Amino acid sequence: MLRYTEKKMKNIKELNQQGTIVKDTSETIRVRNLKMAYRKKFLNWFIGFVEGNENIFIVNRRYLRFEINVSLKNQSLVYYIKNNLGFGKIRKLKFLGGIILEFSVQENIINLLKLIYIFNGNLRCKNREPSFNLFYKKLRTKLKKLDLLHLLPDYIPVLGIVSLTNSWLLGFIEMRGLFNARWHKSKKLKDGKELYLNFIFWHLNFDLLQKIKNMLKLSGKIESKTK
Repeated sequence: MLRYTEKKMKNIKELNQQGTIVKDTSETIRVRNLKMAYRKKFLNWFIGFVEGNENIFIVNRRYLRFEINVSLKNQSLVYYIKNNLGFGKIRKLKFLGGIILEFSVQENIINLLKLIYIFNGNLRCKNREPSFNLFYKKLRTKLKKLDLLHLLPDYIPVLGIVSLTNSWLLGFIEMRGLFNARWHKSKKLKDGKELYLNFIFWHLNFDLLQKIKNMLKLSGKIESKTK
């Protein structure tokens, strides 16, 4: 249990939005539920889905923000995420003549801390680690000003392993996997046509794609293409 002065109490009054910090009769603050009992299946899927997204950890001079954007036809995914996490906001936005849905977490330090616990040491994409590191440092600065630095876990720079033993790959595929089927002319078949089924990973991390290719024992090569 930690005792706080009246000034410190004022600094953390807004952290009580989710009921995770409460004041008891002895003028103490209790922090609960930071190590969440989320289902591992959901968490691994969620991490994979997030790592397939772009610009998820946003940091600037004024604030830090976690953000996921999906198309309107995939809106069920952000509601699934919000319902399982138990926090965050969803809103519809106009984008390039269409509508997208945005799931975001901002300002609520307890919820931002929960995201740190979820992703810290569990990322698989090397190019996601720098932005997460900035996100971590920004939150660390905020917690230090509030004398709540003890809530922040030590930073874990190690990347997680890509494997078939959890649902990370499924989440990543749902965000970055492309399925395609087309007919192709063939001289070998009587009707002159054969069906090609393609499965494509679209991502900018060559090392990660190589790991997935090796794990699935896929033939072919990884190519860089422009539109």
